[in-house]
Amino acid sequence: LFCASGGRERYLRWHYRSRHEALIAVSNAEFYNHRLVIFPSAGTNPQATGLKFHHLPDAVYDRGKTRTNLQEARAIAQAGNAHAENHPDLSLGVVAFSVAQRDLIQMEVEKLRRQNNALEEFMTKLNAKEPFFVKNLENVQGDERDVILISIGYGRDEHGRIAKDFGPINRSGGERRLNVLITRAKLSMEVFCNFRAEDLDFDATAKQGAHDLKSFLQYAEKRNLPTTKRPADPTDS
Repeated sequence: LFCASGGRERYLRWHYRSRHEALIAVSNAEFYNHRLVIFPSAGTNPQATGLKFHHLPDAVYDRGKTRTNLQEARAIAQAGNAHAENHPDLSLGVVAFSVAQRDLIQMEVEKLRRQNNALEEFMTKLNAKEPFFVKNLENVQGDERDVILISIGYGRDEHGRIAKDFGPINRSGGERRLNVLITRAKLSMEVFCNFRAEDLDFDATAKQGAHDLKSFLQYAEKRNLPTTKRPADPTDS
């Protein structure tokens, strides 16, 4: 209605959240044609370490039964435990691609919580503006934390095969869900996965979200941005 009334449109270019360019680089390339600008001070914070990739080749996705990745869930829980001990002043969020993986991570975190007072204190901070959370991909919109840990969960099974099924990412509009996820962190983001981007080979029938996931994993590990461009969609946010 606003546009139909002759209202002037302007593209919002400033990305206020990220304090390190690596945290917005993939979204900027894939969704906004490099039009987003982060604040000039971004990256000067010594705790703004950007994006990090953790390859877990021994982790197995239990595709036929639980549809979870136990080793990856434990690695995430251990990373959360280390965060509570070393950076209790920074807020933390964990996001899994599926509900099943989210629940498993929560279970593993609870196990460590009973063993570590630092983690217990971190998770029960009173009046915390940004409390610790474990969520699935579809429930993380609107959240932001200093540090975000991502569990892909899906991936290589016990036979060494990758089914290329990544839950909501494979559905229509999955690229928007991915864009929301990978722009939640203010200082750093760590991705845990049992395969590499080079292990994925999609054909023309694959959803855009799957292609964007490959670009994201490639950048997370090797800092190579995708070379192809597509029209920016202002509704991707």
